[in-house]
Amino acid sequence: MEIIVNFHPSVLLYFNQLIEDLFYAGYFSYKESALNYVSKIIYNVERNIHHKKHYPCSNSLLKFGKHYIHFNMNQNTTWYFVFEKSDNRFLVTYVFNNYSIEAKDLISNH
Repeated sequence: MEIIVNFHPSVLLYFNQLIEDLFYAGYFSYKESALNYVSKIIYNVERNIHHKKHYPCSNSLLKFGKHYIHFNMNQNTTWYFVFEKSDNRFLVTYVFNNYSIEAKDLISNH
């Protein structure tokens, strides 16, 4: 069965802005490096969302979706992906990392 992963338009806008933010904040010396980092995040979600343990969202995140997964992209940054699912179809509706205020409710849950 084919796994289908889609991203809400607001998530795609977030990723586009993230490339700019990472570059202009000096996390990456080249915009292409920031693009590669964000592409790797997206690739990880698309390839692994169905394998990762799905956690139920806390009440504060239910407005974005029912489930979330997380990826440690490096030793300092964990990315969280909130989504809805139906069989083999996933819709990623919200993205944040461990530096976001939303993460405070999740840290103890996994």
